[in-house]
Amino acid sequence: MSARPLRLIICPHELEMGGSQLNAIELAARAQDRGHQVIIFAPPGPLSTKVANLGLQHVLSPPANMLSRNWMRALNQLSLSWKADLVHTYEWAPSLAAFYGRFVRRDFHLVMTILSMDIPDFLPRTVPLIVGTEELRRQVAQRPGPVYLMEPPIDTDANSTSALATQTPTYRSSDDQLLVSMVCRVTDELDKASGIIQAMSVVQQLSSSQPVRLVIAGDGDAMDKVRDAANEANQTAVAEIVVLLGNMPDPRQLYAQSDICLGMGSSALKALSFGKPLIVQGAQGYWKLLDERSLPEFLVQGFYGVGGTGELGLEPLMQLLAGDPTLRTRLGAWGRELAVKRFSLTRAAEDLEEIYQRAGQTPPNLLDETRSLAESTFDYLKFLASRKLISRGTT
Repeated sequence: MSARPLRLIICPHELEMGGSQLNAIELAARAQDRGHQVIIFAPPGPLSTKVANLGLQHVLSPPANMLSRNWMRALNQLSLSWKADLVHTYEWAPSLAAFYGRFVRRDFHLVMTILSMDIPDFLPRTVPLIVGTEELRRQVAQRPGPVYLMEPPIDTDANSTSALATQTPTYRSSDDQLLVSMVCRVTDELDKASGIIQAMSVVQQLSSSQPVRLVIAGDGDAMDKVRDAANEANQTAVAEIVVLLGNMPDPRQLYAQSDICLGMGSSALKALSFGKPLIVQGAQGYWKLLDERSLPEFLVQGFYGVGGTGELGLEPLMQLLAGDPTLRTRLGAWGRELAVKRFSLTRAAEDLEEIYQRAGQTPPNLLDETRSLAESTFDYLKFLASRKLISRGTT
């Protein structure tokens, strides 16, 4: 399909550090490189610097919280003044708001991406939907609108040790120290904070037999309890075994220096791109080593899982990798090859361009969209009611 230049508005739900936002920005930059005109429409945040560094125009938006009328109004004004061809939203809040706004103006096409682990029932059913795992694609395969699978891509050129001129600062306190890293949002969402605290406990156990340090890059609403756990771990150890770096707009040096990476989603993919052995983190105590046997599972469900034994499951995996440098090297090389072959940002940009072209050539059907609007409104009101009931039940 030949590509005509498009005027694109890309709408991450925020510009905090996170996989969905990074994917939105990096794919937007590739679209611009391919000849399209691109605007990032999002609230300010730590990733604003990355937007600027990639040469993307950034128009500040109101917060995309819930169904924001201010956000909807600002998007409509921008799309009208800029004569946008297509708006690409990421995650449910901007996707729903953009659909309502487009229903009023009807002057742009719409594509939405959901990279979270659940697809809300109230998403507009007629809008082309991009999901990040085969499991999610199967769940929504019967919806009326098009569904596309796009596994979250990674820039394997930029995310490689060879792309870094130096390796400073140094995150080890000694050359023989095993460096374990986690790059993630420090939040209770998807049990991330709980997993971080479990990793601290395992590293604390490991430190009794060998020099080891856990370095965590990220910030979020659960930072206070994570900081308390880190202080406790460091007080009981001979040396500082847990380091909290806070937000890092560019954590590539940390990936490059790591011996073992723990993570989920896009953080897991970056570990692979840097050729590092990976233990995949999930919710409810889930930990699993990525290798040839476990790969099929992750290709279906994404680099994430639910249910496990927490520290009891993580500890033997850490012991295995910590005690076998040859295994770490082999898994790292295999992971790098996997990232390059399957999760290339270049390939994803080509696929996304084709999705844009298809969406731009399919005029919205007013009857179908009216029906979808009614269904989304009904389901969204049910969602709000359930949130209120849960909130009352916890107060």
